Amino acid sequence: MRITLKQLAIFEAIARTGQVAKAAQQVSLSAPATSMALAELEKQLDARLFERIGNKLRLNAQGSLLLPLATEAIQKVDQIEHLFSAPNQSLHGTLNVAASSTIGNFLLAKSSVAFCQQHVGVKVDLNIDNTQAVIDSVLEFGSEIGFIEGDCVDSRLNVHPWHQDNLLVFCHPAHPLAGKTVAPADLNDQYWVMRESGSGTREYFIRNANALGMRLQERFSFSTPEAIKQAVKQGAGLAVLSELTVQKEISRKELSLIEVEGLALSRQFYQIRHKSRHRSALSDAFVEFCQRANQRSETN
Repeated sequence: MRITLKQLAIFEAIARTGQVAKAAQQVSLSAPATSMALAELEKQLDARLFERIGNKLRLNAQGSLLLPLATEAIQKVDQIEHLFSAPNQSLHGTLNVAASSTIGNFLLAKSSVAFCQQHVGVKVDLNIDNTQAVIDSVLEFGSEIGFIEGDCVDSRLNVHPWHQDNLLVFCHPAHPLAGKTVAPADLNDQYWVMRESGSGTREYFIRNANALGMRLQERFSFSTPEAIKQAVKQGAGLAVLSELTVQKEISRKELSLIEVEGLALSRQFYQIRHKSRHRSALSDAFVEFCQRANQRSETN
C-alpha cells in the first residue's frame, strides 16, 4: 500500500470544505480527478472516510481518525521544504483562521490584511462565525487556530487567554434609562435584543445576569452586532455588546450606556488550537503579529 502526499492533501481539502468541487479548486485539480483520488485512497485503506449528507461530505469515524494524521504529515513535509529553502526566505502559504464575530470583525480583519501586506507570500483565510462554530472548525481541522469570546472546555483543544474585553449595556438615547446607573431589578421589565444561540457574548452576559437574579425578556435575537445596534436605534429594547463594537455610536451619541450595579462584564478572549495538530511557524508568527497590533492600539 503506497499512500501519496497528494492523496492526503486531497482528503484534507475535502474534509475542510465538505465538497469535492471546492476541494478540487484548492488542490488545482478537476472535480473528477479529485473524486478519483479519494476513491483510490479509500480503496488502499479498505475503508470509507466520508458519509454523504445532502450535497455535503462529512467525515465518518474512520475519516476522523485519519484527518489529524494526514494534517500532521502534510505539515511535516512543509517543514522540511521550509528548512532546506533559502535561509532568508519569508513566510509563505495559507493560514486558515476562525474567529468569533467581535474578534474577527474588530480585531483580526485589519490585522490579517496588515500581516499579508508584510508577508506577501502569505494568505490568511479568516472565517468569522459564532464561538461554537469556531470551536467546531478547529475540532474538525478546518482551521489551524481559532479565537473565541466564550468558554471552551473541550479536552481535545488547548485554550490560552489572548485579549481582554468589556461588554456594555446600551439603549436608545431617548430611553428613560439612558445614561443612568440602575439596580439589576430595574431591568426586569425591559425587552432585550440579544445575540444568537452559540454566541460567546450571549452566553457570558446571560450567565452574569442570572447570577444577579435578572429576568431577561428576549424580544429579538440577531447574529451580527450591526443588526443589534440597528434594532436598538429603532427602539426595540436594550442590548449588550463588546465595547469594540459600539465605541463609534456611543461617541456620536447615537446610543447611550446604562450602568448596572454589580454586573461585572469584563471578559477574556481565548486562542484555541487542536492538541493533535502541529503548531506551524506561520500560525505562531500571525498570533504574535496580532498580539503586537492589539497592544499598540491599547496604548494609543
